[in-house]
Amino acid sequence: MARLKQEVTLEVWTEGVGGELILDATGLRTDFDIRVIPGFSKAKFVIYNLSETTVQSLMDGNRYVTLKTRLHGGEQVTLANRFYLSNATDELKLPERITSLFCFDKLKLTLEEPVNVSVRKASLKRMIEASCKDVGFSGSLNFDTFPSGLEDEVPLNILPRSLSGTLEKVFKELERDFNFLTFTGDNSFTFMYMPDKENVGKTSLSDKEPDIVFNTRAMRSNPKIGIANCKIVSNLDSRIKPSVVMDLSQLLTVSVDAPQDTLELIGGYLKNFSDYSKYQAFAVQHKGSNYTEEWSTIVSGLSPTKGKLASTVTWAQ
Repeated sequence: MARLKQEVTLEVWTEGVGGELILDATGLRTDFDIRVIPGFSKAKFVIYNLSETTVQSLMDGNRYVTLKTRLHGGEQVTLANRFYLSNATDELKLPERITSLFCFDKLKLTLEEPVNVSVRKASLKRMIEASCKDVGFSGSLNFDTFPSGLEDEVPLNILPRSLSGTLEKVFKELERDFNFLTFTGDNSFTFMYMPDKENVGKTSLSDKEPDIVFNTRAMRSNPKIGIANCKIVSNLDSRIKPSVVMDLSQLLTVSVDAPQDTLELIGGYLKNFSDYSKYQAFAVQHKGSNYTEEWSTIVSGLSPTKGKLASTVTWAQ
């Protein structure tokens, strides 16, 4: 019997914006696994006991999937907005029919578009804006936790910079030059800078209040916290997205000498282990079901550590 407190609404549309609603899976068992990771977001949705006619309609033409959740009758939140349906499988396991939808953020299609531009006064922001304009992208561009003014900095080299290849290739090239990661979501690209101990003081990360303060009550399993990275499994939380700043100082954590699955309560562990307890989320996985106990968010985070600074102007030398 379905768990009424965990509500999942899955819709399939004929177009990315507007279009015709061809499936509302309310009332059917629906499991989801959404991964918001560098590059572009991906998802797998599993629906039980669709009719054969409905399954056929899902595989006929371009389809876009939206998934929303609600817990205990609270506010409904959208976890996946018009993800492109790239593939589907249908399996009959009597007495049930299981349909799996494999999707990715529709901006992946934009990332595959060819770019061919030449940019004068080639700051990072100018290069990204010119490349996005060249492929017809008009959504939002977000630059998170970059050192002050870095995205607007113009190199001394006065020669224009040529950018070519797919938009994804261009982004990868710029990521290497400027030390950031790219994420997709809600018709926007987010560029998350990865500071280290040497330059974190020049970023908003140094004095920004955390977006999320984790505590042990929200944990679904033992947190794993290291000097440079962490892995947290919490109750499903739509607020957790790439680039959000997380404070882990209230969590139980694992001793250096203890097995990974053993919890140790050590006062001031984070302070002693690392003098920087803020972590940036860089990979997020939302998993849940309106039928099983699954209802969790798994997040991997990065914390600034000492390391070699990446050059931001290697292309100009």
